[in-house]
Amino acid sequence: MRLLLLLALSLSIALGVGAWSALLALEQSADLGTEQVGPWLANPLAGSVEADPYSKARLARIGNLTLGVGEGVVFRATRDSAGAALRRECSYGLEGQTPPARVWTLAAFSQTGRLIQPGDGRPGWLVSRGLLRGEDNRFEIAVGPSARPGNWLAVTGEGPYVLALTLYDTPASTSSGLGDLEMPALLAKGCAVG
Repeated sequence: MRLLLLLALSLSIALGVGAWSALLALEQSADLGTEQVGPWLANPLAGSVEADPYSKARLARIGNLTLGVGEGVVFRATRDSAGAALRRECSYGLEGQTPPARVWTLAAFSQTGRLIQPGDGRPGWLVSRGLLRGEDNRFEIAVGPSARPGNWLAVTGEGPYVLALTLYDTPASTSSGLGDLEMPALLAKGCAVG
C-alpha cells in the first residue's frame, strides 16, 4: 500500500511540474519570431507552417485563428511610442501612414484577447476605407474614451489594453524583415483624472 501511495504521489508531482513547466515555456517564449517596429510588435510567421513550435502551441492553447503568410499580418501595441503602457482611461493619437495593404483594421482588445465593447453608437473598430485622410494620404485617429472629431476609436473602462492594427493582403506579411516598415506613431494625449 505504501508503494502505491508513493507511486501516486510521484506521478502527481511529475504531471504537475510538467504541466507548469510547459505553461511557463509557452509564456516565456511569447516573443520568439516577433519583430518590433516602434511600439508595434508582429510575428509574421505566426500563421505559417514555418512558425516555431512554441508559437503554434500558444496559438492552439488560446484558440486564436491567425492569418496565413500571404493573407496579412497583425501588429499589436501594448505601449505608446514613448514606452508607457496603454491605459483605457487615457487618450492617444495614432498618426502617420501604414505599410501598403489592400485594407487594414484597427481595434482595441483586453489583455485576454476580447474585443473591448465601446457602447451603443460608438465605433468598436475602424476600417481603412472609411477614414478621413489628408492630401498626402496621412491620417490621424483619436483613440480613447472621449469622442473626438474626425477618426475616433472608442475605448471604455479602466486598465491596460492591446491595440491591434491588422494589415490584409500586404507585401509586409511576406517580407523578410519588418524593421524597415513605416508604421504610425502612437502618441499619448492625456488621461482622465478619476
